[in-house]
Amino acid sequence: MTAPRKDLAPDVAIRPVRCSRQFLDLQRGFYRGDPLYVPPITRAEAWQLDPSKNPFFEHAQFEAFAAYRGAECVGRISACRDQLHDDFHGDQIGFFGHFEAKDEATAHALLAHAATWCRARSATALRGPVDMSTNYRCGLLIDGKSGSPVMMMPYNPAHYADWIESFGLHKCKDLLALHGTSESLDRPRMDKLTERIEKRTGMRLRRVDLRKFDRECGILWDLYQRIWERNWGFVPMTEGEFLAQAKDLKKVCHPSLMHIAEKDGEPIGFVLALPDTNVGAKACSGKLLPFGWWRFLRAMKKKHLIRVLTLGAVPEYRKTGLDVLLMHRVMSDGIDAGFNAVEASWILEDNHDMLGPLQTLGCTPYRRYRIYERSLAKLVGEPAKQ
Repeated sequence: MTAPRKDLAPDVAIRPVRCSRQFLDLQRGFYRGDPLYVPPITRAEAWQLDPSKNPFFEHAQFEAFAAYRGAECVGRISACRDQLHDDFHGDQIGFFGHFEAKDEATAHALLAHAATWCRARSATALRGPVDMSTNYRCGLLIDGKSGSPVMMMPYNPAHYADWIESFGLHKCKDLLALHGTSESLDRPRMDKLTERIEKRTGMRLRRVDLRKFDRECGILWDLYQRIWERNWGFVPMTEGEFLAQAKDLKKVCHPSLMHIAEKDGEPIGFVLALPDTNVGAKACSGKLLPFGWWRFLRAMKKKHLIRVLTLGAVPEYRKTGLDVLLMHRVMSDGIDAGFNAVEASWILEDNHDMLGPLQTLGCTPYRRYRIYERSLAKLVGEPAKQ
């Protein structure tokens, strides 16, 4: 392990953390007393950081670190190099994620440590916060409506942005979360619009059949391969990763919130949404045992918000209204199932092809997240040019 520069935080020791549960639980200490914070359900999330369980590690290097001042944990960070990202985008990016810090000096020491780790593995730039890849939690909350985060979305103090920027990292890309409610959706008007689209195009939607989960996953995997594009930051999952994520999400999925689009019986697109499990995580303080599972399930029975995780159409059916069909269906079926709000996240700030249809459906941007970057050409710890 490469030690941080001594002048960054001379009283801070940075050490690797091998236990994924321990690393995830370290976050709790930075949000004591914060009523909006949602602690991680470590039993559910730890597999993502375990090389023996997550196929992500077949193409990536990852290490987790914690910063200590004496016996007190004052920060944590992860560093990652993903060969699949480099191959797909033709660059050499190192990622930092899982970022927490008690003060600016510690923040800089952790960022320098991650930068050194990444550069030692041939990275030419440092980017983050990104927890492993953009297929996981990413971005720093920088603006938007106050409230608890929705599942798998970041939450952080506002001053983290100042500390990251003072290290020399600058804006790379902003991500948006959009919010809609049963009141903001003009359902009669949108029902008529989607009926016209279906009649004009012959496209039809059906729910994912959870009784035939393996078969449906095969269809979704085929669509996923046909849909992906070289959008900024996108990294295609391997089939193993895709199936591992699907198996994990199946535990909390709702049959009303997953749909496949077809034309003449052939799949052409899909939308996947989930109930906001952060409601349950908050109710049980992130601890399912010994009796937290009961509090989790009780909270989840109260219908609340859904998060749209992904929506896509094969290239030949883009800009046909299919995105409106899919989003309208998941919102309408969600309302019928008792949910009262939706978050669509995250969407690239310049992805107007997606932002337009969402706003047509009554969704409005309400939170903004930022991913930062800096070159690693200079020595770690030297100020970057602004």
